Amino acid sequence: MAGGGTQHLLQVAAVLAAAVVLMATASEGFISKKTWSAIRRADRDGPFVGLVVPNAYEMVPVLNSPDFKPSSNIPILDVQGRRFRFGTIGSQNVVMVMTGLSMLNAGLTTQLLLSLFRVKGIVHWGIAGNANEDLQIGDVTIPESWAHLSLWNWQRHGDGPENELPLENAGDYTREYGFLNFSDYTVGQDAGNPELAANTLNSVWYQPEEIFPISGTPEERQHAFWCP
Repeated sequence: MAGGGTQHLLQVAAVLAAAVVLMATASEGFISKKTWSAIRRADRDGPFVGLVVPNAYEMVPVLNSPDFKPSSNIPILDVQGRRFRFGTIGSQNVVMVMTGLSMLNAGLTTQLLLSLFRVKGIVHWGIAGNANEDLQIGDVTIPESWAHLSLWNWQRHGDGPENELPLENAGDYTREYGFLNFSDYTVGQDAGNPELAANTLNSVWYQPEEIFPISGTPEERQHAFWCP
């Protein structure tokens, strides 16, 4: 019994010790005190122009450019899997970060940048294709506005433009921005014959994004399709 009691006490002590370690780790939050200290130190050079780039292929030319001068304060700071590079281009203090591909990575990385540092503006660049024959390889273009077209309402087969979308009355979806009808892209012998070309995938309706501006009421959504 004495041996069993001692073993039980040791097990309890081990559990308590583990709990103390976990509590000590959790008390630092998702960013350690050491990293927070480095963030505040780096931010002394702000406000910055944020440079947001998708991948190393598009970032390395800027890093190798003689116009980019790494910071003598904190040139590089790693936070939450992202590497922030500080320096100057001309008279502008800049902080550069690589997002990785996908809209999810772009959004998460940009929000982390804005949440950690004083940023007065963001420049995002990358390689892009286009359907404008007036543009040539190497041309630099700045869009007047852009839209994120990945939010759809997929309309059930048999419904058409005159049919209301599910939850449209509640303000969740709209027919304001147009749709893509798969039957319009049928090729081969059925093309041009509406009955034979009909596609059971029917149509997808483009939807605006739900946004929650910092100047708005939390959890009170607004909608935006075109971003200037």
